Amino acid sequence: MIELDKLARVRIFNDLPQDRLEWLRDRMTESSVSAGDVLMREGEMATRLTILLEGELNATRSAEGRHTVERYFVPEAFGTPCLIASIPYPVTLTAMSAGRIAHLPEAAFHELFVSCGPFSRAVARVMTDWLTALETAALNRSRLAALGKLAAGLAHEMNNPASALTRALDYVRQDLAGLEASALALGQHAVPKETIDRLAAVAAGEASIERARTANPLRQSERESRLAEWLAARRVMKPWRVAPVLAAHGVEPDVLARFAGELSPEQLDASIGWIARMLDLRSVLDDAMQGAQRISDIVAAMKSYSFMDQGPQQEIDLHDGIDNTLMVMMHETKRGIAVIREYDRSVPRIQAYGSELNQVWTRIIENAIEAMNGHGDIVIRTSRDGDDAVVEIADSGPGIPPDAAQHLFEPFYTSKYTLHTQGPSLGLGLHIAYRIVVNRHGGTIGVRSGAGGTVFRVTLPLAGAHDEAQVNARLAGPVL
Repeated sequence: MIELDKLARVRIFNDLPQDRLEWLRDRMTESSVSAGDVLMREGEMATRLTILLEGELNATRSAEGRHTVERYFVPEAFGTPCLIASIPYPVTLTAMSAGRIAHLPEAAFHELFVSCGPFSRAVARVMTDWLTALETAALNRSRLAALGKLAAGLAHEMNNPASALTRALDYVRQDLAGLEASALALGQHAVPKETIDRLAAVAAGEASIERARTANPLRQSERESRLAEWLAARRVMKPWRVAPVLAAHGVEPDVLARFAGELSPEQLDASIGWIARMLDLRSVLDDAMQGAQRISDIVAAMKSYSFMDQGPQQEIDLHDGIDNTLMVMMHETKRGIAVIREYDRSVPRIQAYGSELNQVWTRIIENAIEAMNGHGDIVIRTSRDGDDAVVEIADSGPGIPPDAAQHLFEPFYTSKYTLHTQGPSLGLGLHIAYRIVVNRHGGTIGVRSGAGGTVFRVTLPLAGAHDEAQVNARLAGPVL
């Protein structure tokens, strides 16, 4: 028979009177367990409360590629949150030694919860502690996931400009010797200083570069052929190598003809070789600068996304936060997602927890990408509605069923128990987004959905937090 004093030591039964403990004992079933027995598996739905009377249990959880283990000793009860919230068991319970356990059926658990104040209060405390710990863990995991996503996105996006920068610098290092030889050739053949100044002006010409960039490939090929013939006729060395560089920068034969009339063949060869080297190196350095600027832009977006080196609350531009989020998520969107920005740039800056709002945009955009299976349109609109800034994120997915939309922001509500690839989802993603928008910023978050897609609508106060009455009015209903 189950000892009442052992039941009374279980946290949720601490405050129960004697008659209630006896009522519990009468409705419990007792059994023995051996080392290695599995009492409950991760992902199964709980149908009873499990109480450890003697022995030791291990709780193991395999999710997100990790395997976590915790040990529990008597007295302990398992399954309270699962019975209250009707969610899958988050762990696998395994007996580590021989012992005794008791089971309280779900019906008896709910009957006691409804009829016994001390028990319902104890369960409420357990749920509050558990939910707080779970939300904290979920928020930390989401931040780590965002950091991992950020790292993956940065590695992907920085690879091309970093490689281009490396190649450009390697080319410059190798070609510096050629530039030095060309400069020495100018001196050896006594090219006048005035001519060198005019050669430098040609090498620095910008208008010709723009003309060359806008030329079509056929015209460019014709220009190269014409230059190569002109250079060969004047005994310039390796005209097939020099002509493409000069043509790419818009240098025409008539420009070079001015030098041909006043220089010897050796001086002309040295002069044109020097111009080509200068133009080529300048072009490579421009490419290197573009790569370096791209890397700088990505790092700046990363710092802005995470609000690195800034206080928790700042005056922010919503558009910058959304753009930084899209930059971080570019590797997810650029293969099949068309992102359309419809910004109202007149929307004022707001006081907000910028990194937290970026998490909200990340969650909504991730949901949109998942709903569209990675292919479709995402339209992001901003506007002003009275004293509120409004952000709407619309996708072209199949929409959300009306019964699901009513519960979308509730904790533990999820449709991903069997679909989630990294273990069962606990349905806290949009709930955390709801708390960030509503509880942290005094705003609203809602959704409307149909066959043509889904729109998440977030409003945020422009003039700081609203008073308590306004905030309470905003909590009325998340579905628009």
